[in-house]
Amino acid sequence: MNNLTTDKMNKVNNVANSLLNKIPASPDQIENMVHRVGEKAGELTSSFTQKATDTLDNSREYVKANPVKGVAIAAVAGIAVGSLLTLMFSRKEH
Repeated sequence: MNNLTTDKMNKVNNVANSLLNKIPASPDQIENMVHRVGEKAGELTSSFTQKATDTLDNSREYVKANPVKGVAIAAVAGIAVGSLLTLMFSRKEH
């Protein structure tokens, strides 16, 4: 083999060995890894839920403070969504 091929094979071997070293060896390690992944997923879900709740609360406050603008924004959003759905469904029929 030439040097370029040997270099590439060595790099692939190094990457493979690095990945193999990261695989947990015991059931306890696997359990701990799954537990950490679950905790992270829980944190992300909690963060998303909090941001969604904050956004909803802010939207409600905005509409309370600006009822006319709130109705206008809702009407425009409804028209936009209705138009998009009409376009989407009319293209499927043709």
